[in-house]
Amino acid sequence: MAALTISKLLKQQRQKNGLTQADLANKLSISRSAVSNWETGRNLPDLIMIDELATIYDITTDELINGKKNNQYQHTNKLIYPILSLIILITSRLIVASSPQSLLIIDCLILLIIGTSILTKFSNLKLKISVIILNLIVFFCCAFESRILNDFSFQTTALIVSTILMCQLLNTYHNQKYKE
Repeated sequence: MAALTISKLLKQQRQKNGLTQADLANKLSISRSAVSNWETGRNLPDLIMIDELATIYDITTDELINGKKNNQYQHTNKLIYPILSLIILITSRLIVASSPQSLLIIDCLILLIIGTSILTKFSNLKLKISVIILNLIVFFCCAFESRILNDFSFQTTALIVSTILMCQLLNTYHNQKYKE
């Protein structure tokens, strides 16, 4: 990639993060003129500086150099929690559920996970977190309230899915917190 293009990307990232050349220079313990030289294409930062810049901007070095986000990992990461939950619930339905009541409850939980996956794909952060917390409450109730379905296997399944939902909640919050 041409040095001029990398220079433009460096300047865009600095401005996107609300930093002046002097601010960035102070963070990197270098002179402001060095930052200016990078952004005008006279010089380019070395590999160590590229890594430090990516850390400051909270992006990968690939994103810093190429200007493209690698969405493949993020897309897979978002799908892993609902897929794991569905696998556990469907397996539980096939192996554990024996009464019409247990089948109905597990089917409702499966639909809840599917609905949540669709809803959180299109919603804002507050709604995503609220929906995940609501699911977490439902699954915790299923795990610890014996009047819902007094079956150890079902309660264990609900507890495992609750744990997955907790991981999804933490991951959603963590990813969004560091994007801002």
